[in-house]
Amino acid sequence: MPAKLSPVEISGLLMLVGITIPIWLCLALPNWSWLSYAIYMTSYIVAIAILGIEHRKLPLILPLGFAVGLAFEILGVSTGLPFGRYRYVALDSARLMGVPIAVPVMWGIFSALAYLAARPFASGPSLVLLASSLMVVLDLALDPAMISWQAWVWEGGWGPWWQGVPLSNFAGWFLVSATVLSLYEVALRGGGPEYKFFTAMYVYNLSLQALLAPGDAGFLALSLGITLLGLAYVISHRHVQQAPLAPSATEA
Repeated sequence: MPAKLSPVEISGLLMLVGITIPIWLCLALPNWSWLSYAIYMTSYIVAIAILGIEHRKLPLILPLGFAVGLAFEILGVSTGLPFGRYRYVALDSARLMGVPIAVPVMWGIFSALAYLAARPFASGPSLVLLASSLMVVLDLALDPAMISWQAWVWEGGWGPWWQGVPLSNFAGWFLVSATVLSLYEVALRGGGPEYKFFTAMYVYNLSLQALLAPGDAGFLALSLGITLLGLAYVISHRHVQQAPLAPSATEA
């Protein structure tokens, strides 16, 4: 009999299906985009919950991302900090203090995805730095795509602008991501699978956002994401090669 799938394998396949089916649904039923988003979010939330069978703390990233993301989004829409001045327009979902509920849900999902993508290459503060950078790279494509659909509009911010998005937004993304991931990885001493399939799922998500982004925003984001992961692989591989070997039994 074939071996049973492990929770990590089931989770990976669920993520794969959870992004592929919505793509085809959007093409076949463009007026049913809400269903595609619902399938995507549900698949990834369930996939991360399944990972909790072997990594009990991992699902905590979802409520952490939701809570921290919501707090910063409420601060953002009311004061402009830390992202810049913006307002939500066409996101059709229930709102909490001006923030569509889908937004903090995605903060949790994207935080978990970036964490899992970075997990094979780093741990501790290095993982937080890498995963937070992956979050910013994802938004380099996501934000231009969303403002092109009038999901939200930018009204101000500091620093140079990229495809209609101020630099302050990307700095804010790094801050929020680092807060979520630091709470999980450092404060809670969380853990997760070192499974490179999840890194591929991050690249799949990034590639989709890159295709949807206007102009050259998507190309830049995809290029930066692959470069960042490539460097992470090289650095982690060198550390493994340079690690001292344990003494053999005959040498002890």
